[in-house]
Amino acid sequence: GISKAREATILNGAVMVVGGSALATGIAPKLASLLLIGALVPTTYVGHAFWKEETPGGRAGQQTQFLKNLAMIGGLLLVLQEK
Repeated sequence: GISKAREATILNGAVMVVGGSALATGIAPKLASLLLIGALVPTTYVGHAFWKEETPGGRAGQQTQFLKNLAMIGGLLLVLQEK
């Protein structure tokens, strides 16, 4: 129920803070990128399901957030490609 969703949201936020901080400070950037990708993929799919929106405004808003997250995932994939 709501308690599980709240816990998942808090855990997701914590992973993003830790991963983002590590990436920003250069601490294990590849691991940090993997953590962030792992958090962003389900968040993007579940949280920004624009295809489920019934109104044009709702669809546009969720699509913007979906594409923003997709762009961040692309940037994180580039970090994984660094040698």
